[in-house]
Formats: sequence, structure tokens, C-alpha cells
Amino acid sequence: MCRVKVTPCFLSVKEKDALRRDMAKSSAWARAELKRRREEKAKQSAEHGTNNGTTTEPSPK
Repeated sequence: MCRVKVTPCFLSVKEKDALRRDMAKSSAWARAELKRRREEKAKQSAEHGTNNGTTTEPSPK
């Protein structure tokens, strides 16, 4: 087995800033995408008259 010593490589201040910006951008995209999906799902549920498996009209007895 070959043993190679691996030392951590620390990020520079510029690299850290770039990573923070990229992570913030990715997080904003993910939040917007989840919101879009929730709204699309709610729209489809409204079109089909269902809300989490229940109808908006009372069922006949």
C-alpha cells in the first residue's frame, strides 16, 4: 500500500470570498426553485380541485 502524506490546502481570502458568493447564489437559486415548485404544485392542485388529497367540495353522505 502506498502511503502519501496529504496536507490541507488552505483557501486564500479571495477564494473564500468567491466561495461565499457562489454558495449564496446557489442558495438563492435553490430557494427560488423550491418556491416555484410549490406554486406549480398548488396551481395543479387547484386546477384539479384537490388539496393534499381532499376535495374543496363536501362529499355526499
